[in-house]
Amino acid sequence: MSTSGRRLIAVDAENLLGCDPGIASAVCWEFAIVGLLHAVRFRQGTDHLVIAVAPDWAFTVMELAPSARLMVRNGPNGADLALRDALEDAAFIAGRYSKVVLASGDHIFSNSVRSLADAGIHTTVAGLPTQTSSELTALASSVVWLDRPSRFLGEAATVTASGRRVDSGPVKPVHVSPMLLPPALRVLAQRPIAPHKSAGLALAA
Repeated sequence: MSTSGRRLIAVDAENLLGCDPGIASAVCWEFAIVGLLHAVRFRQGTDHLVIAVAPDWAFTVMELAPSARLMVRNGPNGADLALRDALEDAAFIAGRYSKVVLASGDHIFSNSVRSLADAGIHTTVAGLPTQTSSELTALASSVVWLDRPSRFLGEAATVTASGRRVDSGPVKPVHVSPMLLPPALRVLAQRPIAPHKSAGLALAA
């Protein structure tokens, strides 16, 4: 196993929103991505950040994490499958990274985490409470629970196509001490994010 201290941070971006990406607001996307990097103590210039996302949201993610390698794939579960394929060669990963962080709660990654564990790679699963596969957490070396955007943002986490707020049910905004959030996690004016075309981005095979 590599002793370089470099980690592979593999992110299933849409899984961290806690809602359909089509109604996620700008601040919801920012909370999910920037909040994750803060929670796992991402080290710019040391860790390798890979983010899988559907083509509609690729440019949104690229704006939030410009240093990340994006994996974009069309089709049902395309982004999940692209990320799963990237984690398939456990021996390759073991030779280049000291640890792996998988930011997703999707059970589709269970075999990936099992293979990484069998190869002796310390693997952390970072996911949303009540939305993360119990099989994933059982296989992981450690677990980091992420904050659900709607718990902190309330109605501001979601928008409709017209920009109107979507009823978020009983969830209410929670007033959080600024000390609990990274400085980069600023509160943006609520606005809908329009899907972008994937022109100019290489799609994962």
